[in-house]
Amino acid sequence: MAFRDRALLALSDPAALGALLSPADASGDQRVRTMLAATYDLSAARVDTVSSARVREVALQRPLFLTGRQDGAWSQLVPSYTRTEVSLTVPAPAEPVWTDLLAGIDVTVVTEVDPAGAEAVLSRGFDDFASFDEFRARFAFFDLDAFLAEHDISTVEELRDAFDYVVTEVRLRTPAPFDPDDPANTHLLPVTLAAVIVDPFDLTAGLRATRLVREAARRLAGPSPAGIPTEVTEAYATAVVVPADGLPDGLAAADVERLYAAEGVICLFVPVT
Repeated sequence: MAFRDRALLALSDPAALGALLSPADASGDQRVRTMLAATYDLSAARVDTVSSARVREVALQRPLFLTGRQDGAWSQLVPSYTRTEVSLTVPAPAEPVWTDLLAGIDVTVVTEVDPAGAEAVLSRGFDDFASFDEFRARFAFFDLDAFLAEHDISTVEELRDAFDYVVTEVRLRTPAPFDPDDPANTHLLPVTLAAVIVDPFDLTAGLRATRLVREAARRLAGPSPAGIPTEVTEAYATAVVVPADGLPDGLAAADVERLYAAEGVICLFVPVT
């Protein structure tokens, strides 16, 4: 039996795949975090801990189709005062991109969320300045010299009379102390993991295969989780499955995982036998 078949058989069991993503193991925790970073924009939410990663289902050998397009244009002039233009766009299906495994995973995380929003907003007029320096101090972000030249203003009185100036102060909402034990900080993030099996081991082949999967899935959209300010950036996270003892001499598994993770891809090592 070829390694591809053995890996397919082994990882078709949700429990076996879940064991490779167990956050109790440092490598599994990092793989789950890589999946989340590849799927979501977490700039407004800091993942404190990954509590669990439950594999709901695993589907085998699912095709994705890259969408090609054929564009054409036709114009006619009959007579000089009439012009007709036709633009034709026709979807052109390409050869399928195969994902060896497509897994639905529910990741439970404890997350510190940026509260965002403003607590208070105060606006007031500013027309009692007596010098250019006073104006500059109040509007430090403003290029006063360019403004004066653009509007042909040479005196403080002309500047004061030319426009109405408003200063707005915004006080941002202050977050409460983060409590990891508060149930409100526990969230469920669904992830769809698309995995390709690469044998024999080939870093380049693995990266290219996952890039094709991402490109083919670009038109798809994943569900946005409720209760957490995050956006879905990719429909699928991607993984490369390789034989555990198939690495070239001098190349460590940790180096391979680090390289793939830097590209937003997780690496799953499966025993050959």
